[in-house]
Amino acid sequence: MRSRAAGAGVVLAVAAGLTGLATVALGMTAPGSAMATAPPVAAPASGPAAPAAQYPTVIDHCYIEGMIPHHAQALELSHLVLAADGVRDRTRALAEFIVVDQSTEIDTMNAWQDAWTRAIPVDGAAPGHGAHGAETGGIPTGCGEHADHTAMKGMATPEQLAALAAADGADADRLFLDLMIVHHEGALGMATTAVTEGSNAFVRNSAKHVLVEQDREITAITALLAEMP
Repeated sequence: MRSRAAGAGVVLAVAAGLTGLATVALGMTAPGSAMATAPPVAAPASGPAAPAAQYPTVIDHCYIEGMIPHHAQALELSHLVLAADGVRDRTRALAEFIVVDQSTEIDTMNAWQDAWTRAIPVDGAAPGHGAHGAETGGIPTGCGEHADHTAMKGMATPEQLAALAAADGADADRLFLDLMIVHHEGALGMATTAVTEGSNAFVRNSAKHVLVEQDREITAITALLAEMP
């Protein structure tokens, strides 16, 4: 059990090493303090009698399970607009910022999820997980709407993704911005739940970063849309 518990400690190094991102053309900076100061994840104590309070809750796990593919679609949207011709420099700067910021968050969330998957036994060390979908290494999967990631709030449809892939110039610019506002609003709802109902320090800090950064980006996107003819 000791070797399994040690696996969760990898998240401390990942979370503690995450720093703020550089300023981009839009003047946005990622609030490094929200993520960089995340306390260590509480690993289960060695031995079979590890107290349940040390484990992240189902809400914590389900936030991470949902936010990883949610961020992944933000990267897809950003790459599509970056591949389009005739997109404004400031819109491209926004897309480039999203790629850097959310790629970093995905890497960190994957490390957290992997550490806890190896640390929590399959046989029920974390009470209540069985009621929230299948378990893999004691970690709940298929959490509510996250079982179908395309049904999460803010997710673009396949048709919308295809339309962005086919667009250029002002059409691509506007469609990307419109889709990203809706996408960010969906992430804000997910992050609010994690902050108000979650218990794991890393998860709460990660969600706070989303609340601050994506609200800031919505403000910038709204300004970019207002500048369009």
